[in-house]
Amino acid sequence: MGWLVNGCAVLFAPLAIAWSDHATLAWPLLRIMPETTVQESVLVETLPEFLAAESESVAALLAQHELWAQSALPHYARLPQQLVFDASLNNVALERSFLEAIRVNPERSYRPYVQHIEGSMALAPEGVISVSELTFLQGTIESSRSTYVGLSSGDRVDPAVVLATASDEPDFGMDIGLFSDNGTDLGLRYGFGPQPFGNPNLEYGSQAPFHMGFYHLDWMTQKVQPGLLATYPLYRTELYRKLAILAFQSGHDYWGWRFMGWGLHYVGDLAQPYHAVPLPGVGLLESLLTVIRGEVEQAIQLVSNRHVVLESFQYQVVRSAVAEQDWDQSTLAEIATLHEGAEWQEDTVVNRLTASSAEAADDLDAALETHAPALLVADPNFEFSGSPQEADILKVIAAHSEDATAGLTTAVDAQMARFSRFAQEWIRSILIAGETPAP
Repeated sequence: MGWLVNGCAVLFAPLAIAWSDHATLAWPLLRIMPETTVQESVLVETLPEFLAAESESVAALLAQHELWAQSALPHYARLPQQLVFDASLNNVALERSFLEAIRVNPERSYRPYVQHIEGSMALAPEGVISVSELTFLQGTIESSRSTYVGLSSGDRVDPAVVLATASDEPDFGMDIGLFSDNGTDLGLRYGFGPQPFGNPNLEYGSQAPFHMGFYHLDWMTQKVQPGLLATYPLYRTELYRKLAILAFQSGHDYWGWRFMGWGLHYVGDLAQPYHAVPLPGVGLLESLLTVIRGEVEQAIQLVSNRHVVLESFQYQVVRSAVAEQDWDQSTLAEIATLHEGAEWQEDTVVNRLTASSAEAADDLDAALETHAPALLVADPNFEFSGSPQEADILKVIAAHSEDATAGLTTAVDAQMARFSRFAQEWIRSILIAGETPAP
């Protein structure tokens, strides 16, 4: 069992992006949600400008958040004293101190920009920037297919577009290279220790512990693979929620929306069952039998293929429908369905969001097994990632059976409903809290 879970965690490392292109994924909701559409345009600020204006408040918030993390997160690695935010610095040094204090990768750009989404804004070609200006990642970022527009301090921008754009940023390298065995100077200084699971040698592998939340493991998995419990999504969501509220309360709305978007990314990730359960569809007894039979690698390959089939299908469905502005398409309609919902609480990630995702994991796995060709989801000798079938997944599913596209779309829609419901709770709670001036 230990071999199985550990192997699964290693293989899942390159799959630590639950949904490709979070900005486009969130747009069907953000374009119609009253809380995001009634807002006036916001004034763009650089990160150093925001930090210079609110340095003391940010320092106090980060100190409070560190105390909270130490008491609330059982597997939390404390912030090294030398990384505590220094509010006395200026400009680039102040920004660097902040980024290191929140322990994200400071080597990517945090400049103001937005992603161009069909139907969101007019595109001025002279403002287009390359994705290479925003991330150091090379071969695995789907957003290389997207268009980005640079912004400058003093510009005005639609807050819904800021929120959508920022919701994709954590996949641009923010959580890459932060562990001591990642071969980076950051990893040696940040205090997180060795990477608890995942493959540190893969480009996206080192972000897995920040983007996956295994809060509902069975007792044996916890026993033989305790590293799976050392996950940090809650650390990130609480931090960005607090920063967003501070920014709104102090009149820095651009950064309120941007911090909100950073946190929304993890809400989206954890709405995906493969980021809440290591082996969907594999029960405890089956896991033990798999080890006894020596079929660990085969089981891992099957789960990996199903994971990528799901995400490839979802990505192409959403991107195609948004490009055509087909807002009545069922997946986009599910994302855009408004819910009253509960108030976002500190325990929402663990007790409601990931609990819901974990509960849905087996049904999702069964849907993939039913509605996708056996070669893709039941052949351990086949590698789906990078295959011709991945590029043509919509045609492949349609050719499988008469009801395959409808069946798999229904399964995806169920996951999108979860994402939308919790995304709305996330957005509303921050805006409500941000309306109250800071004491």
